[in-house]
Amino acid sequence: MKTTEQGIRYIELMDGEQEIDIPAMVKTAKTAYKPFNFKDKIELLFFYSERKDFSHAIFTEYGIIDDEFDGKKAVHHPFGVKSIIGIEISGDDTIPLIAFVIGQAIEHFKQNMDIRRHAEWQELDKSDSYQCWQTYFCQVHSTMVRRGQEGSTDLFLKTLPFVLAKKEDSFSAPYLTGTFRHVIHTLSELYVMRQAGETEQADDYTQTIRELTGPAFMEIYEKLYTELAEYLETLGVKYNEVHDILIFTVIEQRKNQFAALYE
Repeated sequence: MKTTEQGIRYIELMDGEQEIDIPAMVKTAKTAYKPFNFKDKIELLFFYSERKDFSHAIFTEYGIIDDEFDGKKAVHHPFGVKSIIGIEISGDDTIPLIAFVIGQAIEHFKQNMDIRRHAEWQELDKSDSYQCWQTYFCQVHSTMVRRGQEGSTDLFLKTLPFVLAKKEDSFSAPYLTGTFRHVIHTLSELYVMRQAGETEQADDYTQTIRELTGPAFMEIYEKLYTELAEYLETLGVKYNEVHDILIFTVIEQRKNQFAALYE
């Protein structure tokens, strides 16, 4: 068992003698967020080369069943009010992956406050609109870190045209949830681009999306962009305050509007 400079406990499950400075990577990932006491919110970080090693470790230590075949390279498991996190060592992607899942730890903590204070939010963790907000929050910060490392800030924007080329299928009931989550990721990337002053690149992507869809789609897309960005800059960055439940209603409404376009 080792700890980072901030006292977050972590375990390395990698084979061999890899020269990896995990405390430095965690420290860099944390810079994307406002000050937050991760030490009290994270039970343990696991770093691994093989997902099966992480799955075995958390089942042995905590009795948590992990889906090792879900394809994720960064995994968040709730553990009471804390979080257990697994991160695959993936070269330059490792720090953005850390940034994404520690964002989930922040949201897990905030969600627990919401549920304690509002009985009607007991099912919040099962709400797709809440999961979409969490995706947006985490991806914004992960992309910020990636950009700081001079890495790609358009992983999802690059692939969106392929989704939109078959939009009648992509926004149909069987695929709507996955497609909408992809859209949320792209809104995160556009936000980071615009915050960084890369407006020309953001406008190029927006124009491509417009050409593949149309005015009705873009109206919904741009409204959702504004709504998520405004929420992020207000309550979204206040980690110790309860969420405004109205944002989840807005997200669900936009999702349904996208689906209605291609019925």
